[in-house]
Amino acid sequence: MATKVASAGGPLSNPSSSSTVTPSNSTNLPLKLSQLQNLIKRDPPAYKEDYDTQFRRLTSLIDILLLSPNADPSPKLVELIQFIAAVSSSSFKGKESDEVARVLMGLLVGPGNVTGIGDAGNHISASALPLVNDSLPLPALQLHREIRKACVSALILMRNKGAIPPLILLQLFFQLMSVVPDKNLRESLYHHIVNDIRNINKASKAGKHSPKHGNNGGKRDEKLNRTILSFFHRIVSASANESVHNNNYNNDTSSNNSTSAASFTGEDSPTDFAAKRATQITCDLYRHQVWTDERSIHILATAATHPSPSVMSRALRFFLNIEETMAFDKKSSEEDQWHGVQKVDLHLHSKKTKSRQRMVEKQLKNRQRKQNEREGKTIAEREDKGVE
Repeated sequence: MATKVASAGGPLSNPSSSSTVTPSNSTNLPLKLSQLQNLIKRDPPAYKEDYDTQFRRLTSLIDILLLSPNADPSPKLVELIQFIAAVSSSSFKGKESDEVARVLMGLLVGPGNVTGIGDAGNHISASALPLVNDSLPLPALQLHREIRKACVSALILMRNKGAIPPLILLQLFFQLMSVVPDKNLRESLYHHIVNDIRNINKASKAGKHSPKHGNNGGKRDEKLNRTILSFFHRIVSASANESVHNNNYNNDTSSNNSTSAASFTGEDSPTDFAAKRATQITCDLYRHQVWTDERSIHILATAATHPSPSVMSRALRFFLNIEETMAFDKKSSEEDQWHGVQKVDLHLHSKKTKSRQRMVEKQLKNRQRKQNEREGKTIAEREDKGVE
């Protein structure tokens, strides 16, 4: 190889820079993280020592950050988090990627709340997944928004590359959504959970083998779906039981018809917020025809009797108008397909060839077929069946 990273044969010339290279003429040149990432992608074993150096640098910066978690972060730390996540999940998947995931998750929720990393995370059951805690360690709560955002983005990247099991990240994101009062972060986590579950089942429906999404050779992974549904049901049930217990306690401790103002702050508790999100995710996945079995209905039925109005209202809205919503979605999808078929590229300003002529004829036949199906469906829906 013409170049070699200096840390494999010598010390780094500048700790604040990413690394250095030593070409054949022994001249040291600064190496950016993007360049080092490209070199590691080409030959991971040759640059393993450089990766280890950057990982040790990351852990040192995190230790310094924990001394003052809410301080403005260094842009180099954010860049280094993305670099380590991308390289470990693509070139060093396994022990190294598990260690990176453990460090990032520990930074978000505290090291004591991280479990199931590694091969055990692929076979974890719903009962083994810890429910949402009411609070997090103080350094995790005081963590700067940019660092938290960078860690979440890095974990999503590692999940998309199949380096993190879906259940472990699901529980972690529910914990963050429930405790951290960051609206943008909550929306990002919510959309990732919905899209991740849809991708797991979408790959299965397409008949493709996608280990990173968790499906098994094109078959629908019912075990994984059951585990996620069971986890959601546990969240909703635990939240309902906690709400009933708190209401009974407030009624027993109230005196002289006075009501504690702390009991009615107008905000959901962490468990109620988690139950609300679990209900909303189940509604969205049912609407997109991902989860349409009785387990999903059982979760929504439990949520419909929840003591919290915010949880109960979401379940009741589902039962009141889900048929109309799904019919509207189907009609909108058909309209989009119809408008797409209407556009035919006639190649008026292109060279006339037999292949292009066949392509035009195929598009015209497809448009005519769709038009006949559309007209036939419209006539069938009319009460007079098209007869004046």
